[in-house]
Amino acid sequence: MKTAFEQLHQRGNQGKRAGLKFLIRTPLTVALVFSILHGCTYMPPDSTVEPGFKPASSVADPMAGARQMTKAPTIRARSAIMIDAQNGKTLYEKNADERLPVASTQKLLTAMEVIAEGELEQDVQVTIWDQLQPPTKLGLIAGTSHRRLDLLGAMLVSSANDAASALANAAEGSYSDFISRMNARADRLGAKHSLFLNPHGLDIPGQHSTARDAAIIAYHAYRIPLIRHFAAQEMIPFSYGDGRTVLLENTNMLLWNRPAYFNGLKSGFTIEGGKCLIASAKHNGREILIVLLGSTQEEVFRDAKRLFLWYEKQVKTNAMGDAPPAC
Repeated sequence: MKTAFEQLHQRGNQGKRAGLKFLIRTPLTVALVFSILHGCTYMPPDSTVEPGFKPASSVADPMAGARQMTKAPTIRARSAIMIDAQNGKTLYEKNADERLPVASTQKLLTAMEVIAEGELEQDVQVTIWDQLQPPTKLGLIAGTSHRRLDLLGAMLVSSANDAASALANAAEGSYSDFISRMNARADRLGAKHSLFLNPHGLDIPGQHSTARDAAIIAYHAYRIPLIRHFAAQEMIPFSYGDGRTVLLENTNMLLWNRPAYFNGLKSGFTIEGGKCLIASAKHNGREILIVLLGSTQEEVFRDAKRLFLWYEKQVKTNAMGDAPPAC
């Protein structure tokens, strides 16, 4: 029997071709469609990180001041951390333990719980509560049904809040039970300074996390191929029950960065949390995770690029023997 990930490969190309017919009108859109259909959209995620739960002796541990890399760039984010995605070692941090909202980046934890509970091929029915969630959303209608796997993809790619709500409402037990399991999962992973009160990250009094906890969650989420797959997609199709198919665009603008070092994971924004981002990058056999909280729409992606380029420069300098090891 095929897994959900294998079925995604098979059905994805069919769905994309059907849903993208309306776009083929100009040479530019033809080129766009070709890149979507024949690129790496439904290929396995490009990563050397071993899939599955891999306990580490330490993930995102605090850095002593002397271990901090030199000449770190100035970034706009209020709180930040960068870790090695393979071994969890902290490479950079700024106010990493400050309690802050993390906006839609917490959908990575929601996705982990949804995938762990399984039955991704089953349909779930949308409730009026789901329909009334604020944007960003798909515009789901109460009473309609959608496959869990499709809602999961929409939540991770376009950050659809109604999709996240529907997934939580359709889980075993109640909505509150699902939130409790999310928090229990975060605690087991080692993210012990967080409290999640909803599945989508919209502002609510008392909800908080830290950049360090977000990095710990991201470290484990990155080891789930289905999450890494969706998080790497620039666009995916989503089909409604009335026959409409739309293209959902990823909210992580780093996926359009060239050269394509960045390959996921999740961005978010709320009024209280500001612009937040968990970004993964791979280059020359190294993989890193960058968490930025409390930044701005204008600077968050620039911050991520600054940190990535700075880290690459440090690695190159150390390899040439011109500086002591960073960590």
